[in-house]
Amino acid sequence: MNVAALLTSALFIGGVVLGLMIADAIGGIIEARRARNAEDDGEPDTLTRVRVRELSWTVVVTAALAVIIAFGVDSAARLVWDEERPLVGASILLGLTLLSFLIGITAVVAVVRRERPTYARIRRDLRDRSSFTLERQELLEFEERLDRADRSRTRRSQAATVLRAVGVVVLAGLTVLAALLFSAGSTNLGVAIGFGTGAVVGAAAFVVSLRARVVADAALDAVLDTQRAEVAVLLERARIPARGRVPGLGNRVARALAILREQQKN
Repeated sequence: MNVAALLTSALFIGGVVLGLMIADAIGGIIEARRARNAEDDGEPDTLTRVRVRELSWTVVVTAALAVIIAFGVDSAARLVWDEERPLVGASILLGLTLLSFLIGITAVVAVVRRERPTYARIRRDLRDRSSFTLERQELLEFEERLDRADRSRTRRSQAATVLRAVGVVVLAGLTVLAALLFSAGSTNLGVAIGFGTGAVVGAAAFVVSLRARVVADAALDAVLDTQRAEVAVLLERARIPARGRVPGLGNRVARALAILREQQKN
């Protein structure tokens, strides 16, 4: 068994997982603080536009990918020039290319999925068309977008929590592995203690992330509820001109929107 290679791999995997969990915890704290500040400043809609946690994860994943590519390219070069094994070196380079491609495609898909219908976009489009009479087909399209936004919100992924739990399990598994392999001798025992410390830090980051997520989700749900209520009012206003004008409807809708904005600020 190549203990040095195993230790290097364990340190790299543990470092990446721990870095992701710490970045996630820091991003969660920042998002929770932004949620409180947005409520105090009367601008809660900012919570639906900027996601610090996603940016922090992107930085860590990009750094880890850069290390993997650099290590793989160096290994492939050694196989080609020092050991004269061009086929193995080319296979490693091809695998690195596929890995980078898959990660890039995953990132693109994640960004594209962010363009799904949202209450804020529907509200904006309805406000832009408020001075026009919407045709029945246009009303149906807005109602379909609202239904899709509702379904998207209902299916809010819980994968992030599962990934955090997996991170804790991975760190705990690496700690057990290190304890089994490096328990003999004071120097080797220090390696096992280092892995154990990383597992404890990862578990603490997991708890912090969950608590921060609860605060941020509560604030985000309040904003989404308000946005959806405004969309419902605007849709009702858009439906009535198609059936005939109602005296005083514009004033009633304006008052309803004003009440919603006051509730949002409070």
